[in-house]
Amino acid sequence: MRRKLLLLLSLGWIFNYAHRMAIPPLIPIIKSELGITNAEAGLLMTALLLPYALVQVPAGYLGDRLGRKRLLVVSIIGYSLSSALIIFARQYWELLAVRALYGVFSGLYYAPATALISEVYQERKGSAMGIFMVGPPVGSGIAPLVVVPIALSLPWRYAFAVLSSMSLLVGVTLAIAVKGEVSKPYRALLSIPMNALPLSAANFLALASFFGLLTFLVSFLVHSGVSLGIASGLFSLLSVVGVAGSFLGGVVYDRTGRKSVSLIFVLNALLTFLLAITASPWVIIPLGLTFYSVGPIVTAYTSEKARPENLGSVMGFVNMVGFFGATVGPYLVGLLIDILGYGPAFLVIPIMYLLAWAILGVEDLMERRKL
Repeated sequence: MRRKLLLLLSLGWIFNYAHRMAIPPLIPIIKSELGITNAEAGLLMTALLLPYALVQVPAGYLGDRLGRKRLLVVSIIGYSLSSALIIFARQYWELLAVRALYGVFSGLYYAPATALISEVYQERKGSAMGIFMVGPPVGSGIAPLVVVPIALSLPWRYAFAVLSSMSLLVGVTLAIAVKGEVSKPYRALLSIPMNALPLSAANFLALASFFGLLTFLVSFLVHSGVSLGIASGLFSLLSVVGVAGSFLGGVVYDRTGRKSVSLIFVLNALLTFLLAITASPWVIIPLGLTFYSVGPIVTAYTSEKARPENLGSVMGFVNMVGFFGATVGPYLVGLLIDILGYGPAFLVIPIMYLLAWAILGVEDLMERRKL
């Protein structure tokens, strides 16, 4: 039962990311069709990430109170149907509205899913999170493989209908194949401990960096002289390597715990700096390993900050603050591209990773002084 549950939750998370990351590979086409700027293109990510962030804590609490599996099924079916509505969106504001609706339903997923995995796997939660967190790299990787070929032969909006039909199947399977509620706390408590705040702030910066880079990576590479097809392939390569990075991050956390969080922020700062100044495709391979290791490491560490009765709320809170950063990142990077150009704008990404590392370093110093 545990393996089937983890498989279906991971598939739901994969398609959660595939829908949201279907926009970045299409930005050159969307900009040309609608006549929008890079900053406005960045808002297509912000439009979904802001409502996504706002529902994180309610999702965690409702999952604890009403049943996590039930809420996960609602999330998958809801985000599949709402994403498919993009077929009918013709104006820029209509795209923003559809993406926002998708953000609400997709936001119901993370907190109950990670709380459920943490309770079911307990001492091996790092490795289990490593499997679950293949969602970002795999979902981001299959997105261009699905949407770019469709966009080159059919109207690009039809790509979302294809993705929706695939994710709907996962939601229906989860509802039927997993009977009842697997894990539900005796008492649900909506409370956030103070020691979760530094991690939340670091997660804000990490996800601002993550989505800022992903949103404009294809455009950055195209601007550097790479064709759209090859740039999309490199985008997918980052995600393919990221699958190994996700597994590696979970294993490393199980073995080293808290130390892995600071280490992964430093490595990401170094590699994104190299990418910004060289635009070298060779940076993509090591970056894929570190870029996608952040998810399982931060998620597993977040669960250490909670008790069983507020696990969903804490998971939701740290992710909520992180996704406030995710709403800022694409717009900030897009705005800086419009003002400074691609190379200088991309330098903000390693700076944010270093700031995240510094916040946790200050937390460590404060804890040592208490001892």
